[in-house]
This record gives sequence, structure tokens and C-alpha cells, in this order.
Amino acid sequence: MSKKKKKPLMAMISSAYFKIHTKNFLTFRRGAAGKHNYACRKYPGYVSVFGWEGDKDAPIAFIDGSYLLRDRKNTLITFGLSDVEGKIEWFNKEGWLPCLVSKYRAGGFDCTVESFADIFEKGENKFEIAYSRMTLKNIGGKTLNIPRVSKLLIPLGEQPDCLKPGEIAVLDYAVGADRFGGKYAYPEDSEIISAGGFDEHYERMKAYWTKRMEPLAKIDELPDGKLTDAYRAGYVYTMIVKDGYCLHVGENGYDRVFDHDVLGIMASLLTIGDFKYFDEYSKTILKFAQYPDAGWKFSWPYALYLMKTGDKKLIEERFEQIKTNTRKISSDRDSEGIMKRTNAIDSNGHWTIDNWSALFGLSAYKYICDRLENTTESEWAREEYDSLLSCVEKKLAETSEKYNLDYIPISMDESNEYGQRSDPHDANWGSMFLFGRWGWDGYLFGAEQGDGISEKIDSTYSHIFECRKDITDNPYNFGGYPHGLFCSSYNAGYGSAALRGEKYRDSGIKAYQFMIDRAQSGPFSWWEGIGYPEPDGGIWASGGSGFGGGSCPHMWGQSTATKVLWDSLIVQKSDSTLLIGRGIPPEWTESGKRTVIRDYPLNGGSKIGFSLVSSGDTLTLTLTGDGAGTCETVLELIGLRGNIESANCEYDNERGAVNIPKGVTQVTVRRKAE
Repeated sequence: MSKKKKKPLMAMISSAYFKIHTKNFLTFRRGAAGKHNYACRKYPGYVSVFGWEGDKDAPIAFIDGSYLLRDRKNTLITFGLSDVEGKIEWFNKEGWLPCLVSKYRAGGFDCTVESFADIFEKGENKFEIAYSRMTLKNIGGKTLNIPRVSKLLIPLGEQPDCLKPGEIAVLDYAVGADRFGGKYAYPEDSEIISAGGFDEHYERMKAYWTKRMEPLAKIDELPDGKLTDAYRAGYVYTMIVKDGYCLHVGENGYDRVFDHDVLGIMASLLTIGDFKYFDEYSKTILKFAQYPDAGWKFSWPYALYLMKTGDKKLIEERFEQIKTNTRKISSDRDSEGIMKRTNAIDSNGHWTIDNWSALFGLSAYKYICDRLENTTESEWAREEYDSLLSCVEKKLAETSEKYNLDYIPISMDESNEYGQRSDPHDANWGSMFLFGRWGWDGYLFGAEQGDGISEKIDSTYSHIFECRKDITDNPYNFGGYPHGLFCSSYNAGYGSAALRGEKYRDSGIKAYQFMIDRAQSGPFSWWEGIGYPEPDGGIWASGGSGFGGGSCPHMWGQSTATKVLWDSLIVQKSDSTLLIGRGIPPEWTESGKRTVIRDYPLNGGSKIGFSLVSSGDTLTLTLTGDGAGTCETVLELIGLRGNIESANCEYDNERGAVNIPKGVTQVTVRRKAE
């Protein structure tokens, strides 16, 4: 029998703090919620958003169907039902669309509230209109009056005053929600009513988001379908949270561009093939310069864009800016040759993340220079890289010897156990693995990483798993931050560097599954720092946590989950080698399991897909799309390590890898008999 882990004192203090913090997170307008025991007031930490692409102040949605309209003087829209009985079901309609559905029982009714937004244009003015449907069934023994909803809601059609026992009413409403930053007057109620009803606008909204995702990489089937919906919902939230072309991080916090955040969000969009507004997004990266590592790896999205699209013209136009930022690496090194002290992880230190970021930025910059045939800058990047790597390896070796370390420390000059981030609840132990990017993404760009990097990465994961074993019942919960110590929105992303190792390659997917199963604070929405869940499981039928800090949803964190999911399934290196399945869990290749993806963007503009089908002792990979057979491909699965009986291509049984040459679009692997 497993023993229940005792929550450490710091975690209990943090949980208590966030219970207070999230209750005070929202300032309700007088009279809007003060007279009723609404679930949104009691549980404000269960929160998400809906809206339209590029809006300024998207509606902030709560678990009972209520939502806050910041562009309407912070008016809280409510639907008149308080004192919810039992738990609330809360989810995205059709699994992923930005139509949030709340189902619960209150006041003698079975109630369902659905809300989404559509765009309304009046001349040159744009408006976001929120549409809501409340479906009520009287489950009592007497006639009940229809609940009183917020006055700002515009009824769409005739509505009854009361319901007899067993009767059902479908009540539709609309309300102006946002003006995309404009200050013009909202449309008249009559104009909104004449623009159509709930069903018409729902179909328009659905068609828009379906078309918006059409050019992107698609997941048709996974053994865990929740990841498919999380991917699609995450993309839509990213488009809603951004303001115009500014990739903001959140709506109920972090509602602006953060320099090193936007780099990660852009890289995730490029990974899935969203190149549409790259030019516009890239102009906002340094809008609010804050963290030095953003300048050091400023080259990253440009290198990735160039690799995927081949568009040299735009890169040439921005080259001087890329060069200027990358060249800062040289002047920002200290007397020992490593990167200077910074607050990269929100406290000052000689952080490993900074050195990995600089190494990665130089790798991406060299790739750009080589593609542009700029030999002078390419040579500088190589020399600077070699020099920095030598100093980093020397300093880490000294620190490891001094403290007898068998892992890569978060700090260049002290062990994790004696540093500022000594609490094992703190996920910053892996800051270099995610935010430093060099371990995995540097490898993808062909960086020389020295001997034993794979083993060092594995040993660091092993170390933190050991350190956290008494404070979590799941090793794929990598921890949180002082504003939410249970978990974080970056949890899946912390598994990124494991793809460069061997022992824990499926950590990204398993950590993403943990986020979905145990740490949501809204439908596919996570706080940056996630507080400990309520002891009684909270009011949400899906579980999760009603406490947290930062913003929810938190789009930088969500972007790291998207990227590690795709990198685990399929990823292409800068030398065009295609890696398939490196992070797929072994249970996903058991007999009867299927993984099917389409339209993954290859280097240079073509697209590829694959189906991976397991039946009995046979595993069949079929490549699809116009890019099938155009590049060297490696099928490398955890479930095939030491388990290959035969294959119709060259294979390495120990690694579990099958090398598929150009021109071949299907390979069949027979596994050893159990």
C-alpha cells in the first residue's frame, strides 16, 4: 500500500497563502456578486478565458459560467444561480473550442451555461461580442422563477418568467465584451440582436478557428486523446491572449510581452507551422527588454523561421539586430569567462540557464550566418562558442568537485542544496533544461556539446527525482514556484532536455499528462505557479487546483507543453535528419495502439505526416504527405530498445532505432517474442 506523502511546512504555508490570494484576486463591482454565494466568488482560482484572436481584454471566465468584462468597467456577468450543489462540470465544447461549458445543479435547476465570442464589425470599428446560452431544467416539485441574470446581458428572443416542474428553457444572451483597444461606443442592443442568434454565431466561431488551424501540424490520433485537445485549445488560447500582434502571456496577470517568454511562444508557433505573422511578432520581442538571456538567444526564432521557410530576405533585413544582440554575449561574460550574474530566474546568481542560453544563441546565430554565407560572423560565433563552452565546462567541473555533485547544478558556483533555490518544491532546478534550451534545441541545431552530455542530463533528472520522492506521488510533477509550489505551467516543458538523454525521454509527454490529470485550474488552463489542490478535491468535477499565481492560462508555459509534445512525436534537425518517436512512451507502442499526425512542417517548406500502428509483435511506420521520403529518417522508440527481432531497414537493436533512407516511406519492425 502506498503511503500518503506528508505535505512539508513550506508547501502548507504556500497553499494557505494562495487560498487567501486567489479569493482576493478578483475585485467584483459592488452589487454584482456581493449579495450571493456565487461559485466564482468562492473559487476564483478556477479560471480561464474565451474571446477572439488579438482582442485586448478577453472575458475572464469562471467555473460557474460567470465572466468578467474588463472593457465594461470590470463588470461581472452572472446567471443568477448561487449555492451550487455538489461539483461543477467545466470543459471546452467539442473538446477544444473557446466555448466554455459549465454544468451544475443549483436553486432547484439543472443548469448548463455555454459562452463564447464572435467578432462584430461596424464600419472601421471592431467589437468582440460574447454569446451565452443558459439551459435550465426545473428538477423540483414546484414552479420556479427564471433566475435573474446580469442587466448588461441582452436577451436574444422571447424568454419565459418561470418553469413548471420538468420543464426546460433555453435562454440566449449577448453582450459587448471588448473593443480591441478602441474607445468608441458599443453597438446598440438592437444592432447586436439583428446580427443573429447564438447558434449562427457559434458556427461562425467554430469555422473561424477550424480554418485558423488548417495550415498547422495536426494530430489525428494519439493513445491519449486529451493531449490532442490540449494542443488545439492551447493554440486558440494563445491567439486570444495576444493583443494585436503582441504575444502576451496572460489576461488575468502578465498581460504584456515578456522578452524571453515571447521567444518561446514564437518557437512553439514555428514548430507547428504557424508562420503567418512571424514578421509582426518578431518586432515586439524586445518591446519590454528585461532579461539578458532574451538578447543572448534572440537569434533562435529567426534561425527556426529560416530553417522552416527558407525565407532569407526577412532574415537579411533583421540581421544587424540579430548580430547586435548576439554579440552582447562576448561583453556580458565575467572574469572567469562565464556569463555574468543575472536575475534570470527572478533572483540574482551565476545561473547555468544563462550560460546554456548563450551557448544556444551562438549555435542558432552560426546557423543563420552559414545559411547567409557570412563567413566572418560564422567564424566569430564558432570561436565565441568554443571559448564559452570551455569556460562553462571548467567552472561546472570545479563546482562539481567542490560539492561532490553527480548532476548539473542550477548555479555555476554552488550546489542546489546550498543555494537560493534549495527547496525541492522549486522547479527551477531544471531552469537550464527548459529555458536554457541548449541541451535539446542546441542539439537540433548541430551544436557540439562535449562528451557525456546525455549521461549528465540523465543523472540530473535522476537526482531531482530522488530529491522530490517524498513530496510528490508522481515523478513527472517537476514542482512549482513560490507563488504556487505544487506544479507549474512549464511542467511538460521541463521534460524537454530529457529528449537529449536516454533514461527519461518520455518525460515531456508524461509530465503533460500529469498537468492535464492533476493540475488544471481551468479547461486546458494552468497558472504559472500552481498551488496545492484543495484537500476535498475542490468544486471542479475534473479535480485540479483552484489556487495559483501569475496568470491562468499562462501562454509561455503552455507553449513549452506544445513544443515538447511535438518534439517527442516528430522533429527535424538543422541537417534535415528527421527523428520520429523519440519521446513516445513505451505503452503507446503496445499492440492495438496508433499514433497518426499530419502536416508537420519540414525544413524548406514541404510537409510530412506519419502513422505508427502496433499490431501483435509488429510495428508499422508509414510516412505521408509531400515530404514523405525526402529526408533521412530515424524511428527511435523507447519501446524498441533491445526489442527488435527484424526490420526491412537497417536498425540498431540496442538503441531501438531504425534508420530509414530517402525514398522509403514505410517500414515494418518485428519485435522480439515475449
